[in-house]
Amino acid sequence: MKLFAIIFFLFLIDIYFYLGTLSIIDKFFNNTIFYKLLYWFLSISIYIVIIYVVNTYSNTTPSVRLNNNVIYSSFFAILFISKLIGSVPLIIDDVLRIFKIIITLFNVDSHIHDVKRLDFLKKSALLFSGVLFSTLLIGMKWGRYNFKKNYQDIFIKDWPVALNNYKIIHISDLHLGSFNNIDKFNEAVEMINAENADLVVFTGDLVNNYHEEAIPYIDSLKKIKSKDGKISILGNHDYCDYVMLKRDSQEWKTNFKKLLELEKESGFDLLLNESRVISKAENKFNIVGVENWGAGNFNKDGDLDTAMNIVDDSLPTILLSHDPSHWKEVVLKSDYDIDLQLSGHTHGMQFGIEIPGFKWSPAKFRYKEWAGLYKIAGNQIYVNRGLGHLGYAGRVGIMPDISVLNIRSKV
Repeated sequence: MKLFAIIFFLFLIDIYFYLGTLSIIDKFFNNTIFYKLLYWFLSISIYIVIIYVVNTYSNTTPSVRLNNNVIYSSFFAILFISKLIGSVPLIIDDVLRIFKIIITLFNVDSHIHDVKRLDFLKKSALLFSGVLFSTLLIGMKWGRYNFKKNYQDIFIKDWPVALNNYKIIHISDLHLGSFNNIDKFNEAVEMINAENADLVVFTGDLVNNYHEEAIPYIDSLKKIKSKDGKISILGNHDYCDYVMLKRDSQEWKTNFKKLLELEKESGFDLLLNESRVISKAENKFNIVGVENWGAGNFNKDGDLDTAMNIVDDSLPTILLSHDPSHWKEVVLKSDYDIDLQLSGHTHGMQFGIEIPGFKWSPAKFRYKEWAGLYKIAGNQIYVNRGLGHLGYAGRVGIMPDISVLNIRSKV
């Protein structure tokens, strides 16, 4: 029934966009046969594939088979999103037409409305949908694996001078169920190792849902190197909550247990509301890792009190917490002296603009801290843009992120 409702909704979008743009195509080319055939061939093909994918879906997620399902689904999604966005000018056009009809009924001069503006709106529908579709398609082709190193100096009070320029590689949101290319992932690993980091931290979302997604990438994960080890935490997708498994079910428990084992096998020290002391000679600092804690309906497995239980607060403290909402909702309201929080989760929405001196993404409407470094009264959070992707198999403007953090003493 749900599948039927989805197909019906998509069909309504198709009909509306098709009828709204048909006259413009006819006006420009004086022949709509090719447009009709292409439009409905693509649409009907998509319906067939959607029905096939839904009926043949299994818990064996894409990375296990290393197939192109994620690409196909992304292509279909951006095609319909483009039509939906392109329908906005058509809706405005229809509203204006309704007003015109109402005015005409009251015998008011029906020519007061600018017909050219209505034509402009119809053209805008094709322009908006075409530009959006092309942009998102380019993001799939050239943005998906266009890994970018983002360098950031971070100053921490009481940071040991002897540890100045301590290099932390921060990665997040691998989403290996969507990655779908071991060779490309190995390229990212090589870029990480080229930095010869002191420490590598991973702030969660190893998979989309199931532990099997990570299996093809274990050897690649093992290759990630740093002088003082690799530390990780869990993200919201690592708990397998999005496929409606009950946490007290054996299936959930088995999946979760195996995911924790995979983290260990990959060489990561997984912190589950725990802390570690990183020591180099006589110089030390704390690394604290909480399980996922997200505002709203996200799971709240993170327990800051438990994680900070044995922490020496005379040492500088860096907190790993997947969701940046944890910072304002819990961390800043606590009495703990946490110098820096490292998070991920937002992906920068995989869409936006980021140039020197300016960055913007729709992610900012959901998360005030969505990419890069933020400060409030001496407190700091750095949000990684994610190395992988989820949903849309591409990136536009906000590239896959390898954050290179240079930690220095605040003078």
